[in-house]
Amino acid sequence: MAAYKVNVSLPEHLVSEIDEAAAELGLSRSGFIAEASTRYVADVRDLTAEERRRKDMERAIEGLRRIRDEMPEGYHFDYVAQIRADRGRDTPSRWTK
Repeated sequence: MAAYKVNVSLPEHLVSEIDEAAAELGLSRSGFIAEASTRYVADVRDLTAEERRRKDMERAIEGLRRIRDEMPEGYHFDYVAQIRADRGRDTPSRWTK
C-alpha cells in the first residue's frame, strides 16, 4: 500500500498530547495519527450507516401510518400476522373485521 506524506497544522498542545499518547503506546507520531484517523473514519462510516438505518425505519413507519389512515373505517390491519405471512410462517390474513 502506498504511503503519502501529508502536512497538517495542529495546535502545539495537541501535538504534545499526541506525542505523549504515542510514546505510551510505542508508536511514532505518524503511526498514532494514522491509527487515530483510521478509527475516526470507521466511526464516521458506522454513524452514517446507523443514520441511514434510522431514516429507513422512520420512512417505513410513516408508510405504515399512511396505510393505516387510508384503511376503510371498521377494518383493522394485523401487522404481526402480515409479517409472519411475509416470512412464510403463516397463511396471509391481512384484513379483519
